[in-house]
Amino acid sequence: MNAHAHGHEDRSAKLGAALVSVLVNLFLITLKVVIGVLTGSIGILAEAAHSLLDLVASVLAFLGIHWAERPADPSHAFGHEKFENMSSGLQMLMLGATCAVIFYEAVKRMVTGFSINVTWYALAVMAVSIVLDFWISRYLHKTAHHAGGSVALEADALHFVSDMWGAVAVVIGLTLAALGLKIADPIAAIAVAIVIGGTAVRSGVRTAAILMDKSPDQAMIDRVAQVVRAHPEIINFHTLRARQAGSKILLDVCIELDESTGLGPAHEISHEVAEQIKREIPQVTDALVHAEPACRIEPHEEHEHPGHK
Repeated sequence: MNAHAHGHEDRSAKLGAALVSVLVNLFLITLKVVIGVLTGSIGILAEAAHSLLDLVASVLAFLGIHWAERPADPSHAFGHEKFENMSSGLQMLMLGATCAVIFYEAVKRMVTGFSINVTWYALAVMAVSIVLDFWISRYLHKTAHHAGGSVALEADALHFVSDMWGAVAVVIGLTLAALGLKIADPIAAIAVAIVIGGTAVRSGVRTAAILMDKSPDQAMIDRVAQVVRAHPEIINFHTLRARQAGSKILLDVCIELDESTGLGPAHEISHEVAEQIKREIPQVTDALVHAEPACRIEPHEEHEHPGHK
């Protein structure tokens, strides 16, 4: 299968996973809203709000993946992959806002009082929610991994994990409320808010790092350095730099060749190295390799990049 066909298959898999996420969220929202209204449980309603937020996040993930696959154009010469990161960032902002609203409403109930009617079907709905949240989070994570990575799908998977733990807290709160400890329900809602807030912070930090062009992990840099170092005509290399856009890696590196190497051969070697990097490390979609004569490299420049040894 050629690279274009493989890329199209990955894109279809990611879009399909995002669509499944949307449908699961619609189902969970309907169940939780109905049961939350019938029982008067702020915990279940908090979970419904959480699922509604997850639905918006899933739609953003779908759009982010779709827009990220648009080819480069004159105004976006490096492509549109960061639409995925923007999608993830918006998801985190909404998580934070929902966290604040749920916390406020739960505290308000604790102060002003409330009534709750715990039923078997309320517990059954939350049990179904836990199972679905676990399944869809694993599905999204695996799809992102097998499709070459997707920060939007990974963020969406993280939402479902937080939803699952929130549902567990609600089940505990409902059980205690049924035993006479009514305040356990708003406490469960606060637990949901804390889980949501933690998810927002963790994923938000990661998204911000990518948008600020933070380098990929050192293992990735070392792999690139290994490919460059393995070329027999490269004497040395320096200024290896890389950044991430969406799930893709963009990088550049300067290689040092024998000073007698002509312009034509130097160009061919640079092209060979760039293509070799992209073949061996599929996440790298753009590699710029600049050739320089070894005799013109100042000694202090040898240590300017993290991958050089």
